[in-house]
Amino acid sequence: MSEPTIFGLLIGAVGLAVFVISAWKLASWLARRGYVVRPVTWMDHQMTKIENAAAEKKRAAETFDRD
Repeated sequence: MSEPTIFGLLIGAVGLAVFVISAWKLASWLARRGYVVRPVTWMDHQMTKIENAAAEKKRAAETFDRD
């Protein structure tokens, strides 16, 4: 394998910067429209499940109170 050149490193850095800026702009655009943009991790997945279960439990309690 050949050593990375300055030109190759520069192209890689520019590509990474374009990717980060595009992701940031997309997240901002989605946030303005009311979407919550979170990183996708196992902890986030578990927190989303807990939040959904809590919301379902709250809805069930509200319907039970109405009856």
